[in-house]
Amino acid sequence: MIGLEGLTKRYPGQSEPAVDALDLAVPEGEIVVLVGPSGCGKTTTMKMINRIIEPTSGIIRLQGEDVTRTPPDDLRRRIGYVIQQVGLFPHMTIAENVAVVPKLLKWKNDRTRSRVDEMLELVGMDPGTYRDRHPKELSGGQRQRIGVARALAADPPVMLMDEPFGAVDPIAREKLQNEFLRLQEDIKKTIVFVTHDIDEAIKMGDRIVVLGDRSVIKQYDTPERILSDPAYDFVAEFIGAGASLKRLGLARVRDFALADWPVSSIADGREAALKALAAAGAESVLLLDEQRRPVRWAARSDLSRSGASLERLGTPVTVVQPQATLAGALDSMVSSRVGAVVVVDGRGAYTGTVDMGVIMQAAETMRDAARQNATAQLDPEQGAELERELDGGEAEGPGGSTGGAPDTTVPRR
Repeated sequence: MIGLEGLTKRYPGQSEPAVDALDLAVPEGEIVVLVGPSGCGKTTTMKMINRIIEPTSGIIRLQGEDVTRTPPDDLRRRIGYVIQQVGLFPHMTIAENVAVVPKLLKWKNDRTRSRVDEMLELVGMDPGTYRDRHPKELSGGQRQRIGVARALAADPPVMLMDEPFGAVDPIAREKLQNEFLRLQEDIKKTIVFVTHDIDEAIKMGDRIVVLGDRSVIKQYDTPERILSDPAYDFVAEFIGAGASLKRLGLARVRDFALADWPVSSIADGREAALKALAAAGAESVLLLDEQRRPVRWAARSDLSRSGASLERLGTPVTVVQPQATLAGALDSMVSSRVGAVVVVDGRGAYTGTVDMGVIMQAAETMRDAARQNATAQLDPEQGAELERELDGGEAEGPGGSTGGAPDTTVPRR
């Protein structure tokens, strides 16, 4: 979808180019994340794709077409652009902001209005509520959603995203990341995404480009391969410690069997909740409303309090959706008194929980997958030696047993 050939940027007065003869192919329908240390040229590279910054030399191809000499305004109307500061026009309504590019393309008014409402619904903002508001009336996370809606309004084949979630608080950031990944499953855009955060790169990217100085590519690979087999010490150092924990950022909650937990409907009363606790031998029961939406965690001591309504007992529930990562679920779980986080579907209904058992099983699956990927690239004798090292000397030689690791890999989105 996007091809960069010998792309170079030299600034006057600088002895070294900011970007030096970069070659990069971005596959259609994927998110490719540019990541690297500050000053490596990742934002410069991205801005050259839509020629906000003009390259000194090289070729930019979009859908096979050399757009290096295309009028820049025409090119930018084919590319959605989302930045950290959002860049909404403060004097315009939300609808007017989303409609900017369709109006530039001279869409008819009815088509534009319909598209605006469609985009607002797509990013989870009710058109009737938000269409006529102004940016100052929205939270940071809401403004970021509008930025995404505006970038998608003219249905561009390509999107560029420069630190798009960096200006919001961590909770909103996690939610926006998850919502965008859910959205990408439907829209399948080709996206170049810039971040300084390796954890965000691992979570968001189908592929990651690790850049060194002058945007020299140190490794261009899937997140799994970059974590399990960094090509250079530079890449390993950039990833940093805790690669095993970072692998949890690759795994989606929906890809693993969830844990069962005692649940009881508030409508069934206190005795039903106590029976559910006794039957499971657990310390807490999850109370659900009539639509099976989680309401509260209640311990036996909570249920023994006379006179208190079930809706007010216990502690609040933290929920995640199936597209959340196990890393995000683990983070939420650590702060839970119960030691579990509740998974809900698109309607908010209970589907299961993630607890330490789920996390440990996922870690074992990913460890086995990484082992198989590593040994598959070696000859039998080297593979057996690697197995012995990984198993602490328990693996047998060629042809022997290695403990029966399952033939599985962690599914991507």
